[in-house]
Amino acid sequence: MSRALILMYHLVDIPRSGQEQRFCTTPNDFAHQMEYLAESGYTALSMAQLCDCMKGKTPMPGKAVHITFDDGFNCVLDHAAPILQHHGFPATMFAVSDRLGSSNDWMTGRGFPVRTILSVDGLRALEDAGFAIGSHTRTHARLPDITVEEAKDEISSSKSRLEDALGKSVDYFAYPFGKFSEPVRDLVTGAGYRAACSTRSGFNRPGEDPYLLRRIDVFGTDRLWQFRQKLKFGINEASRTYPLRYMGRRMMARLGA
Repeated sequence: MSRALILMYHLVDIPRSGQEQRFCTTPNDFAHQMEYLAESGYTALSMAQLCDCMKGKTPMPGKAVHITFDDGFNCVLDHAAPILQHHGFPATMFAVSDRLGSSNDWMTGRGFPVRTILSVDGLRALEDAGFAIGSHTRTHARLPDITVEEAKDEISSSKSRLEDALGKSVDYFAYPFGKFSEPVRDLVTGAGYRAACSTRSGFNRPGEDPYLLRRIDVFGTDRLWQFRQKLKFGINEASRTYPLRYMGRRMMARLGA
């Protein structure tokens, strides 16, 4: 089946609050999830390989998956990178350019714990571990809620600042909070990115819009059965009843109801 999943993570650490738990996968759970991918025959692609498959330049392998992280938290380097290296899995980190070496101030105002954001040296260490570095804007802005000029600056300046810091092209983008609009998408393409990730769930198939890539949100509260269900059905919210409801919809469709 010619389709790929993109997984989305934020923190890989022990949660520091109940509010943070949804966004924070423990290192133990992350290790079990990556082990499941490896043992179940998933092919971990880089973002560049995925883009080539989406454009039809290369065949999409069976059970294709790409792993992404949003925001640039230091704990990803500490806990996730060694696990990914062990399996030989590439990944992408979407970094907030103006917060490098600082903290997650876009979250702390909403009551989240203070977390350290990777410095430029930290991003380089991630690159050495097999990560591509993408942009997540300058300040983690809600792009549809600001002016076009402000959004253009958030999208374009973050790219150039990361490129200046890392000394290489930054080709991939992720919409903060998953928020986008048609004008925002057009700004991303105009800035010269090769692809962009949303937070819409589902599978990615060749020929679909590379600037609205779908991702599966892996929650810190997910148990392994939920992770497996998300992989199977391409959904963000797993439940015990979802397979039955899915089969019911398929049966009704076949009956023409």
